[in-house]
Amino acid sequence: MKHSVFISREPEQAADLMAFCYQRNWLLCTQSFIQFNAVPFQLPTKWQVIFFPSPRAVSYFFESTHPTILLDKLIACSGGETAKKIKHYTTQPIDFVAEKAGDIEKVRSDFQRWLTNKKVLYVGSNLAQKSVLLHLPEQQGQFLQVYETSYQSKKITPCTIYIFSSPSNVDSFFMENILPDNAHVIAWGNTTAKALEKRKVNVNYTLVNSAEKELLSYLQHVK
Repeated sequence: MKHSVFISREPEQAADLMAFCYQRNWLLCTQSFIQFNAVPFQLPTKWQVIFFPSPRAVSYFFESTHPTILLDKLIACSGGETAKKIKHYTTQPIDFVAEKAGDIEKVRSDFQRWLTNKKVLYVGSNLAQKSVLLHLPEQQGQFLQVYETSYQSKKITPCTIYIFSSPSNVDSFFMENILPDNAHVIAWGNTTAKALEKRKVNVNYTLVNSAEKELLSYLQHVK
């Protein structure tokens, strides 16, 4: 079957998917429904660990902060893709990398087990889920906003396969669009799946590792 695929990402974030669809003569629509802007920030005091939930959080943090500021800190992040982005900015070791970035409950439990009683600074946007801070004592976790996420919805041509990359993109998508009957829906991790399920959307597959390689492996078997 010839499919048409939508992914809520910009073209530069979906190069491998673009090649995959081209080889199969599938149509591809790459469209993020959110936009981002840096916000000024000042680092708080009295924390020992910094947690990066995404590559974007890494970029906005280091664009305004010199890597040496972390020399006496521990670095933690939510998976391999985020770890790769950190390595673009610093050669400092990454002390914790979540194994399955798409399984936020496992990320949270593994991270908090590793964290013990150390104080953590979570870096993200105004719409950050901050799931890894859940159940921590209030004084143990701090949140630092380094960028702003805003909705930028628009209507798109209906497709047969929909890949949603974040809860924010889910919310923005449904401002202007509806899913066709029998659409095949893929969620980029558990938090995105939950955002879809709240809208009564049947999620066919949830990425466990939140990586394009896993996505392409799954799409090979979609009929």
